[in-house]
Amino acid sequence: MHTVFLPMRQPSARTLTICAALICFAAALSAQTDQWKSYKYPTDGFRASFPAEPKLEQTQKEAKLGSILMNSYCAEIDETSLCIAVIDKGPEATGLPADMLFERTKLGVVSAPKTHKINDSDITLDGHKGAEIETEDETMHAFTRVYLVDGTIYQAIVTFPIQHRFPETTRFLDSFKLIARAHK
Repeated sequence: MHTVFLPMRQPSARTLTICAALICFAAALSAQTDQWKSYKYPTDGFRASFPAEPKLEQTQKEAKLGSILMNSYCAEIDETSLCIAVIDKGPEATGLPADMLFERTKLGVVSAPKTHKINDSDITLDGHKGAEIETEDETMHAFTRVYLVDGTIYQAIVTFPIQHRFPETTRFLDSFKLIARAHK
């Protein structure tokens, strides 16, 4: 029996380039993953993990019986937006029962122009009613979790371009936790 030794084939430049790109992508993803940090907001009663410090935007809208306050905590990573929105004093300001305000918030998620619902499921958080809604329009994909907690509406939202799925969506959504709320 004869042993035949075949010469080893050298990898092509294209193969080396692809391998280098994959290594760089893995390193970048690892670096992004390592930068995540938990941020606490006792005034709004939650904590969540973000890959960068979220910026706070406060808005106030007049309603039938007073002002609706909304604090949005958002961070951007590449073309992805990660936000927690807190709608406070909604039932008092609108005169609507909290359950109705919750349903209207869910409807608002799917009623944007050219948006279609992909999935809608009931969820809970620490015994509080919630919904997870997946939507898409012509260019963007979104996952939104809406929770009703003692008259306060919380929304955890991830949006990203359709062609660039965000691998950390579940990590962000699952990082949202209720904490003891500080008195305002």
